[in-house]
Amino acid sequence: MRWWLLRFARRGPARYLSHLDTARALQRTLARAGVRLALSEGMRPKPRLSLPLPLPVGAAAADELAVVGVEDGTEAGPAALRALRAAAPPGLEILAIVDAGGQHPRPQARAATYACRLEGDSGALLAAVARLRESASLPYERRSPKGVRQLDLKEYVEDLRAEPVTGGVRLAFRLPLRADGAARPQEVVDAVAAAAGVEPVAYDLERTGVTWSSVPPATVAGGGRS
Repeated sequence: MRWWLLRFARRGPARYLSHLDTARALQRTLARAGVRLALSEGMRPKPRLSLPLPLPVGAAAADELAVVGVEDGTEAGPAALRALRAAAPPGLEILAIVDAGGQHPRPQARAATYACRLEGDSGALLAAVARLRESASLPYERRSPKGVRQLDLKEYVEDLRAEPVTGGVRLAFRLPLRADGAARPQEVVDAVAAAAGVEPVAYDLERTGVTWSSVPPATVAGGGRS
């Protein structure tokens, strides 16, 4: 068995897939492309395919990773990349195949960057972002079925910035994935919207990048368009 790191983007209708549905869509894409997936052992073998970092439903993604086990002899070359691109459903774009060899890769996400659009007075939104950047703390109350947790978002958000666009601003920020958890994109939107007095609706939310560690040296097969 060999391991691939499959790089892909998720846009358009594919942004509304759940984490499980995204994995299933990739599995079907591989099957249609003629890629034979390796199976797990046990009474109920399953395809060896996993997504190390879930995406929020409704968010696009510029460059994600899937860890895929394939049968020995499966070539990760330009022909396989063309077949995968042709087999992918609308909104799911296969960017590259990274051949990681026989060692099971276990990539660890360290941080993720996001961008979205907020509608409202751009001056008020830019001023709100400036105030939040300068503030010493940013208390936030996270409510869930497990109860209420008090957070300081300043500890979980980096490089918060905004630029004016038609009808509002484009907001961008970096969320470190810490041992004690991470902030959620909507929580950042909530904080900015509350400070500016606008509706906390994130339009065109996209995960623009992920910082990974524990990714072994590998060969990228057919990384460009062909």
